[in-house]
Amino acid sequence: MAPQLFTIKKRATFVHIRDKGVFIRSKNINVQKLLNQELDGKIGVGYTATKRIGNAVKRNKAKRIMRELAKKILIKGKTNSYYVLIAKLSILDTKFKTLLEEMESIIHVK
Repeated sequence: MAPQLFTIKKRATFVHIRDKGVFIRSKNINVQKLLNQELDGKIGVGYTATKRIGNAVKRNKAKRIMRELAKKILIKGKTNSYYVLIAKLSILDTKFKTLLEEMESIIHVK
């Protein structure tokens, strides 16, 4: 049975992950990761695209890309954990296959 992904909605959860979690830098995406045993086998995912990315259309595209990455890669990640994906400007110009490989190397899933 595959773990269930759910989207993080509350700012307090984002702040908690930022303060207590691990920050992983990468070329196109930064990831914040925090293990939490109270999630009952679920994986929490949050998406951040700041105004540095561009206007609303570009930010929404970046979030759509990150959601697809989460569906394909994070579902294979560790259960009972939170992930916050933070888009960089280069995410819009990079091929999806390259982003998949980068995300796999960040999460250490093969």
